[in-house]
Amino acid sequence: MISGGCAHKIEVDNLENGEIIRHKLLLIKGQIRHQTISTSVSATHATSKCTGQQTIALLVKSQSVEYKRKHSTGRLVQQQSQISRNGQFKLLTDLSQHVAESENQQLPLKLELKFCNIVQHLQIFYESVTLNQNSYQLQPLYIVCGDRKPSKEELHENCEKINLNLHLVQSIYAEQLRSAGFGRRTFALHKGCQVFETRQRCEQVWQQNEDNLWQNFAQELLNSCAWGEKPNLKFVAFIGCTKYDGEKVAASEDFSYANIRRHLKGHAALGGGGLALFGTGYFYAWPKNVSEISSCFSNIKPVDLTLFPDDSNYRRTHGGVYATTLGSVVHEIGHTFDLGHTKDGVMGNGFDYINQVFTTDNLTECLPDRIIQQQAPNANVAQPANRPRFTQLKRTSNNFLQKYHEQKSSEPFYFTRNCLIILAHHKWFTYLNCNNGGAEKAEDKLIIYDAISNCVISKAVESHPLCLIEVRSVDNSLVKCWYEMQSDKDKNAIYKFQLPREAIEAIQKNHYLFVLTQTGLITRLCEG
Repeated sequence: MISGGCAHKIEVDNLENGEIIRHKLLLIKGQIRHQTISTSVSATHATSKCTGQQTIALLVKSQSVEYKRKHSTGRLVQQQSQISRNGQFKLLTDLSQHVAESENQQLPLKLELKFCNIVQHLQIFYESVTLNQNSYQLQPLYIVCGDRKPSKEELHENCEKINLNLHLVQSIYAEQLRSAGFGRRTFALHKGCQVFETRQRCEQVWQQNEDNLWQNFAQELLNSCAWGEKPNLKFVAFIGCTKYDGEKVAASEDFSYANIRRHLKGHAALGGGGLALFGTGYFYAWPKNVSEISSCFSNIKPVDLTLFPDDSNYRRTHGGVYATTLGSVVHEIGHTFDLGHTKDGVMGNGFDYINQVFTTDNLTECLPDRIIQQQAPNANVAQPANRPRFTQLKRTSNNFLQKYHEQKSSEPFYFTRNCLIILAHHKWFTYLNCNNGGAEKAEDKLIIYDAISNCVISKAVESHPLCLIEVRSVDNSLVKCWYEMQSDKDKNAIYKFQLPREAIEAIQKNHYLFVLTQTGLITRLCEG
């Protein structure tokens, strides 16, 4: 589009006209490009009309007739973003500011993007979805001890941070699945953050490692009156009494991540089964409202290790802490949705880079890789989870040039294809299609492995075709290899799959099979 002789063009990369959005935070990404000027407009004249500005403005306006009738005009929300050196822009907006008049109503919103003398219009629909009690949802919790209840101000601020950042995580999952061609599927949040008062005292919490914290809190939730009989809920819980002894860290003059972690009590970053559990020691770097998100990611203020713990993968900045710890939330929540570990991407080495999803003009970040630790000996105690996962930092030297080219050519924060397939078919992600079918675990002997023919077989012919098979390590659920069943409307559904030699050899050496059907049935084979 040329307006007033301007040669610029606005291209939106991740949003189409008429698209329906069911998550409250929307990231809009795009490019400012130059386009060919028609012969009727001279290049000199077009250039003279350009303002030379380096920001793009977004105006969001409600188009609901009912809303306009009650409020005289549609509500306007405006914000701006800097344009990167290569013309890239990213805008994050809160669609929930435009409240629909009734539940499940598709509220039409007009997006107006302005740059230089160009105006680009898009119309989208924000749908506030009401979920019934049988829907699969994620419930945020703030865990407090009876002997140390926070003030109302502290409680309110921390719960607001939890709500905001889980909505951001919800948006991230939707963006990742959309970019892979699965549509804006994501999980649903049950309610705002709720307080859960544990029977444990602060001293008891501080004395436990994260594995024991996870198991004890999981069992408490399972046995609680409020949350115990809710099989359709998974929980994301934050421990309110996390404490850090910065004075001892400073006295030791050992500022390694391992030593910082030793002096951080009541902390966890662990997910699996029905619970993802985290500490609150890093909330000092988290935003409280949408307008602070970008600046928190970009915050280069050094971490004062005498006052605050650092988990930034050695970036040592407030922005690095926010990126790594929020990325960890995305990663550990992924485990509750049955994702294993991968060598690359969010479920591997890539979750530190979540900041680059929302920021532009990013410098190359050459961060240490991570190692996947083996299971703790008592990780299989009877409880509602399958197996907690453990991710630790490994300080190594990396190839800067390789990282430079990788981050220049594509965003380093991504889910690998096999993870996206699992999420797209997972019952916690199909609620948007009003489909509560499928099951987290397959019925006994519905999906089997025939050791004689080396085949995975779905015995539910015509109803549960195979979708994905992963070969995972028993020790840490690291995916060694995976196979996608290429069955769709144009091809015959697959109910029998013969394993390649590499998979057969792996399951004979401490690996198991993770099997997913097109209908969302999940089973694990060859574990024993």
